[in-house]
Amino acid sequence: MSSVSRLVSSVCKKIIKPYSPTPISLRCHKLSYLDQMVGGIYLPLALFYPKLSNTRSNKPNNVVSQHLEKSLSKVLTNYYPFAGKLNDNISIDCNDSGVEFFITKIDCPMSEIFNHPYFEKHNLVYPTEVINNPCTYEGSLAVFQLTHFSCGGIAISMCLSHKVGDGYTFGNFMNHWATIARNPLSSEIYPISAKFDGSFYFPPTKDEDSSNVSNNNIVPQREECVSKGFSISSSKLTALKARVINESKVQNPSDTEVVSAFLYQRAMATKKLVNSSSIRPSLLHQAVNLRPPLPKHTMGNIGCLFSILTKEEKEMDLAQVVSKLRKEKEEVKQKYKNAKIEELLPITLEQYRKANDLLVNNSCYDLYRFSSLITFPSYDVDFGWGKPEKVISPLSTSNPPIKNMFILMADKNRDGVDLTCSMKKQDMLAFERDEELLQFASPTS
Repeated sequence: MSSVSRLVSSVCKKIIKPYSPTPISLRCHKLSYLDQMVGGIYLPLALFYPKLSNTRSNKPNNVVSQHLEKSLSKVLTNYYPFAGKLNDNISIDCNDSGVEFFITKIDCPMSEIFNHPYFEKHNLVYPTEVINNPCTYEGSLAVFQLTHFSCGGIAISMCLSHKVGDGYTFGNFMNHWATIARNPLSSEIYPISAKFDGSFYFPPTKDEDSSNVSNNNIVPQREECVSKGFSISSSKLTALKARVINESKVQNPSDTEVVSAFLYQRAMATKKLVNSSSIRPSLLHQAVNLRPPLPKHTMGNIGCLFSILTKEEKEMDLAQVVSKLRKEKEEVKQKYKNAKIEELLPITLEQYRKANDLLVNNSCYDLYRFSSLITFPSYDVDFGWGKPEKVISPLSTSNPPIKNMFILMADKNRDGVDLTCSMKKQDMLAFERDEELLQFASPTS
């Protein structure tokens, strides 16, 4: 047993089922083509709440657990596929078999976990089997854990199978659950109701062909890497945007564009130092949410990829990278604008093929993957005892981490950016010491 795992003093497991049975008409949830493309990897998210007086978090442990279990049962009625069983790569049998809910105690204060410079200790707030086997876990499609710390604080974590949904689905669910927890009568007035109708927009392949549907860009191979967190404050973000505005035609750069371009630039620059050579040609993959043009209430995997290629050092300029990102994003948006429903899947598959072709044709290039959850209000998830003190972003704890993966989230004040970077150890050592990176980004511990 490792020194980290010794901190866990008890573990209890329960099965939580939907409050109301799923209607027979909804019992078979067809996977969309995009659902079939992704692997069964689990996406994790953890929210940390300090001990507060006169709130539910200051109640006995069993009261906190019961409060979460009851509200979880109610919200699962709306998110019924989460409580079902995957049928090969074809459908989900929405049989209300339930989701796993773990309750643990950790013998250390909450701050010791989220102030750790790397992410080994963060794994304690997730169900052990899921986090150790994120691609092969055979339990429920959604797995939860309530963690009690010695200081009185708590953490609530969730691991969601990518087969069921993407980051947007994840965020909508967490906010819906929290809304019901704060007010049990709110279950019918949540602003974005869930509809699992992705197969209407992205029809699945034939049953006999479903096992052959895959895409290496969606579930990349894992390598021995380390993950570390950084934050970019509001003032530093403003300074980066000013540089882009002064040096390019992009006059309204988004947080995602600026931070992604900056991290990509610094990662390429430090990789050059590690190899003691000229710049290695590189690719940036950016995931894009397709709501809109699709309805906001559509759950599942509703997104596509776009990529930019960097071959020469003169192309590493921050403003130039942002301009490339903007150009590609606008081209993608234009393709979907006014597209008919039957055109959505061909357009999306073409985007994936384009990204794949760039990688296959340039196999010696470095690939950097970016996923932005900046618009997801993670620090607003209030179960009735206030907003979280800290949020750990999805994919930051996958074991081992995905090489050259960057997750972007809004910080607690909603005006800066928290980010998680995963790289090979020698690359991270150079990256985290990069002087230009540290002018704008601070390690989170």
